Amino acid sequence: MPIKMVMETPEQRVFMNVTANQCPGCPENLAARLVMHVVFDVLGDQKPVVFGQGCGIGRDFLQRSGLGTHDSGVVGMLTAMQVRGIDRPIVVIDGDGQVDLGLEDLATGFQQGYKYLHVVCDNQAHAASGSHATGSTHPMARTGVRPSGKLRHPKHFTLMLMFSGAEYVATAATSHPQDLERKIRNAVTRLPAFIQILTPCNPSWGYDDDKGIEVSRLAVNSGIWPLFEWKDGVFDRQNIPSKATVREYVAAQRRYAHLTDADIQSMEGYVKELDDMLSKLQTGFGA
Repeated sequence: MPIKMVMETPEQRVFMNVTANQCPGCPENLAARLVMHVVFDVLGDQKPVVFGQGCGIGRDFLQRSGLGTHDSGVVGMLTAMQVRGIDRPIVVIDGDGQVDLGLEDLATGFQQGYKYLHVVCDNQAHAASGSHATGSTHPMARTGVRPSGKLRHPKHFTLMLMFSGAEYVATAATSHPQDLERKIRNAVTRLPAFIQILTPCNPSWGYDDDKGIEVSRLAVNSGIWPLFEWKDGVFDRQNIPSKATVREYVAAQRRYAHLTDADIQSMEGYVKELDDMLSKLQTGFGA
């Protein structure tokens, strides 16, 4: 009797378990739910396969790979599905730590043209194992192994993948759900695609459980987490009025309690450099 793939069985257990004892008010869990709601709304008749795991995301039945191996796992799944004549979309949902460790697999999968959507819920920490820094941790943020704050600027995964074969990339935030929904709908028809969602972490960042959306909104409004997308060869920034300062953003989190005025000025300089860089991209790749 030939061995059947999971998606060839009557049960077809290809869903995420998003109730995996997350912290109260976990924005990462909220983001995973929003993503799956839109994915199944748009692709439901195509029986999408959701793959991956993360601290606040949950675990899924198909996830059996190690840290940083989700994209190589998806490439294997897509190849096996092609051999078996199965045509179903795949969506990966995981965290920034996974991407940091598996960036080579992710970039190569995109460069080779494998058609899938990868969504990252970015809490800027290995939150399930001590909250040490990832490549996306913001400068000056206190982490589990660097109490004086991270020294260097973060990696910009979206921009790296924009030049690695992606048809669509975008940043999003849990504080802006309509923008997130629109970007997911754009992404599923432009594969390979990558969306990086800012999802603050209660214990790692140091804020009250009911303040996750407020902290996310401060990040967007202060400019430290700009919203943009690369679609159909056009780079476009979402017009978000500057309604908050970097000082207000850091004041809302205990991971920045150690900052001096000079440190905050340095972070303001980073935000200015980021804004200038994105403005140049919009000028060069604008409509």
